[in-house]
Amino acid sequence: MTRPVILLTRPEASSRRMASLLAAKFGDRVGFCISPLMEIVLDPRLPDLDGIRTLIFTSANGVAAYVAANGPRTLPCYTVGDATAHAAQDAGLRAISAGGDAEALIDRITADGATGPMLHLRGAHARGDIAERLSAQGCPVSQAIVYSQNARPLTEEALALLHGTDPVILPLFSPRSAALMGDGPVSAPLYVIAMSRNVADALRFEVEHCTVAAHPDFEAVTEAIGALLESTPWQGS
Repeated sequence: MTRPVILLTRPEASSRRMASLLAAKFGDRVGFCISPLMEIVLDPRLPDLDGIRTLIFTSANGVAAYVAANGPRTLPCYTVGDATAHAAQDAGLRAISAGGDAEALIDRITADGATGPMLHLRGAHARGDIAERLSAQGCPVSQAIVYSQNARPLTEEALALLHGTDPVILPLFSPRSAALMGDGPVSAPLYVIAMSRNVADALRFEVEHCTVAAHPDFEAVTEAIGALLESTPWQGS
């Protein structure tokens, strides 16, 4: 069987970073196709920080927007996972990573006994109701939309892959990305690596195989891709 192509649908910069990391790990065992399903547009305005003690970031895009708006680096922040924490630390912020998803983030803030007020800097499309749930637990959290995720269609190259006969590996990192893949049908053997069960459930069409990563982060998705490459479809290819 022809070697699989990994179809990367994250925003352009994220997809290119991911392609570089995966190429370093898997070499010529895979090919790549980059077709962003979303374009990130940062809001240049700095949100009102009056009275805010702590920031919350659920993506590196939120950190990028805060930095682009010249937000002060003196406030500590919680982040949903390690990648976002690294982005915050690189920007000079003191970051505490929840090491998981929205549930892990809420649990960590609650366990730490944080009292707020906090500000969740997020995109126009978000899940988890973080601000609402923490506020209901007595930790006041407001929110500011600091970037938008504008939908983009699949490229002609990506469509040709999906309508071809060679195997395609599709890592998906958000329910919105899964939904933006559309309704299918897809003729190529398609192997989805979903970052969470919510992502897998957002798919609208049948796939050859769908694996949910053991942990909701890039490292676990990479491990799942590696496990897939070792499995039957590509042995001896």
